[in-house]
Amino acid sequence: MFAGNALVTAVLIERHELPGRVQLFEFEDLSWFPDVLRRAMTRYLRTAVSRSPLPTFWADKLATLAPAGGGVFRIVDLGSGSGGPIDSVTRELRQKGYLPEVTLTDLYPDPASYSSGDSDGSRVQYWPVSVDATCVPPDFPGVRTMFLSFHHHSPQRARAILRDAFLKRTGIAVFEGSARQSGVLLSYLLVPLAVLLLTPTIRPLKPSQLFFTYVLPVLPVFVLWDGLVSCLRTYSVAELQQMTSDMRSDDYIWETGELKGPFGKFPWLTGHPR
Repeated sequence: MFAGNALVTAVLIERHELPGRVQLFEFEDLSWFPDVLRRAMTRYLRTAVSRSPLPTFWADKLATLAPAGGGVFRIVDLGSGSGGPIDSVTRELRQKGYLPEVTLTDLYPDPASYSSGDSDGSRVQYWPVSVDATCVPPDFPGVRTMFLSFHHHSPQRARAILRDAFLKRTGIAVFEGSARQSGVLLSYLLVPLAVLLLTPTIRPLKPSQLFFTYVLPVLPVFVLWDGLVSCLRTYSVAELQQMTSDMRSDDYIWETGELKGPFGKFPWLTGHPR
């Protein structure tokens, strides 16, 4: 037993992984959190992700779930919030020869919060009625995606989300921009500086965004807290594999892996009919 524990410790140190997922709160999850701040935070995150290499990687993985030969690619995004990185991802998919048709959904939909930054005819609509990711209605055909949101769900709900896709033999892709690793966690300490630098590039840029960033600078603090908590809540590849361990079938394939970044590795998971 001692030798086994020592081996586990050595692996954790080598990979710089933080053991034990922690289900802390994020400000964006709180019902009483002011909507003006929540929207400002999601606008910042959308801008930050669009300036990273993540959308390119996600599009590469999504393409493995797309119809062969290009053409129309239907996507149902779950937990969309204000749309997240969907514009950046669809832009990458179009460069690969696909025509994305995206339906944004959320348990608490806010269609007014989404405004496409593209002007090239992208077909993205925001469904105005609540959609539970653990039981997606059958009239939403397409590959399901979750960008930067899977860690918000408890293990029970997270497993239910994957099981719903598995039972309905629908493709699903889960992508994170955080990880329970020391390097990623330390890199997030630079988030307040990033908020100060990137805020002027946010579009549309609201007066409230500027006020709560520079005059009453609470946004850098809130974004930092939610970023650090996201890291502590993110499921590891091993945990994702464990979630799907009882969802095995000859006609359905699960794949997991990590995106290598300068400060760590970000987990991803895909499932699709064979």
